[in-house]
Amino acid sequence: MSLIKRIKTYVTGSSQTSEKKLAVIRSNNKDTFTAFGPQSPPPEISERDIEILQDSWKIVQQNVAEVGIITFVGLFETHPEVHDAFMSYRGVNTSDLEYNAILRKHALRVMGTVDKCIYRVDNRDKLRELMTELGIRHKNYSVKMEFIDLMGPQFISSIKPHLETMWTDEHEKAWENLFKLMCYHMKKGMCSI
Repeated sequence: MSLIKRIKTYVTGSSQTSEKKLAVIRSNNKDTFTAFGPQSPPPEISERDIEILQDSWKIVQQNVAEVGIITFVGLFETHPEVHDAFMSYRGVNTSDLEYNAILRKHALRVMGTVDKCIYRVDNRDKLRELMTELGIRHKNYSVKMEFIDLMGPQFISSIKPHLETMWTDEHEKAWENLFKLMCYHMKKGMCSI
């Protein structure tokens, strides 16, 4: 039995699963797999996480454009396959993207989405709706599901320098939890079409 079938069997009890039951993602034709089960409950965010997110976001907002651009340039440098997925940036050297107006607009839209999620985290239905719709749009742009989880760690590494005097493991966990929740609903949207 192939590795994919074994993973499907382990996670679902059946090797015959549809994308709606389980998404198994192959990265760069390697044996690296991420399993996503849309029926599993969404990740949790604690009240303390929300407090940390809202307090630290106020500081990050002072440099939101810079953080957004650094996030994407870093993402493209560490994962060139993501860079190639953006039609607007094909053929543009990663080092030149820092000054690219299209990248700046996209980075600001992403930072706007993070902002909305932070302030909608108390209203999970609105957050779910926002991120599910975003997942559907990304699926329509032919974005690979495996790319979705790459944004959180890159974003976190981009905000750390702006929060270095206050950064703790608790901050790291709060931001990870937010991005897990955002990615969960995006992937759910991607699986819905």
